[in-house]
Amino acid sequence: MNRRVSPISLLACVITASLPATDHAAAHASHTPKFPPAGLGTVDIVARDYMFEMPARIPSGWTEFRLFNAGMAPHFALISLLPEGRTLADYGRDIGAAFGHALKAIAEDKGDRARAYAILGEQIAPWFAEVKQMGGPGFIEPGGLAITTAKLVPGTYVVECYIKTDDGRFHADLGMVRTLVVTQEDSGADEPLADARITLSNGKIEVAGGIARGKQIVAVDFDEHPEAGLGNDVHLVRLEKDGDLDAAIRWVDWMNLDGLTHHTPARFLGGTQEMPIGSTAYLTIDFEPGDYAWIAESGAASGMVHRFKVE
Repeated sequence: MNRRVSPISLLACVITASLPATDHAAAHASHTPKFPPAGLGTVDIVARDYMFEMPARIPSGWTEFRLFNAGMAPHFALISLLPEGRTLADYGRDIGAAFGHALKAIAEDKGDRARAYAILGEQIAPWFAEVKQMGGPGFIEPGGLAITTAKLVPGTYVVECYIKTDDGRFHADLGMVRTLVVTQEDSGADEPLADARITLSNGKIEVAGGIARGKQIVAVDFDEHPEAGLGNDVHLVRLEKDGDLDAAIRWVDWMNLDGLTHHTPARFLGGTQEMPIGSTAYLTIDFEPGDYAWIAESGAASGMVHRFKVE
């Protein structure tokens, strides 16, 4: 039976490692969090190297996640709904170990994708099919603020970052993974109104409406996901020189040895992680004039990219 396996969304689940005290001290010295005034349903997250500072419990309903990157590496926050009765410990033990083994195989075999996917298929627990990726702020550069709004149902979630250190460890291995409980109480927030709209289907990023300079709210509709492999997502990258786009396409692929490392080849400014088909996320972005691209982890190498200019 075929089922969609989203390998990138669980890379960060091996949660047994810890940083030495000296690493923690160095990691916490960086950018100072700066958040605008909060409204209904706003949840602020500070990403450090390597930890999240965030509430443990939040209301359900429309939720504006504001992720400030106070670290010195790129970060993001994938938010996944666990099946009833499952815990963060289950998530790491039953699913994360397979990704750790797959990553080790990639390093040993210089990027052998076939072997890595075989390991994932053999070792991931069957209940992984019941985990629902529910979005969350995409890749954001150090000192940046990524704002993504999604509608959450009550339940227990995992929040994680799977960027890789230069020596091949995932940020969640080092502490960037948290449990988030979403309660029955509703946030009372309204669904945002969009200035432009993106539709994600297999192999395509379709954009309706132009992007103007200044604050824009961009809706992202999830229309399709591949039968197997990664789910569709989208991230914003600013292109400042020739070659930035090609390098960014390579960087977003975790199976490349230099993919999703601390050395980003261009400026990543947020986005949304995977969500179920039929869902909508809203991105709040302050656009400056320049060249940009929407880019998907799942299909960038096969053309799932949309380049545009803001005047």
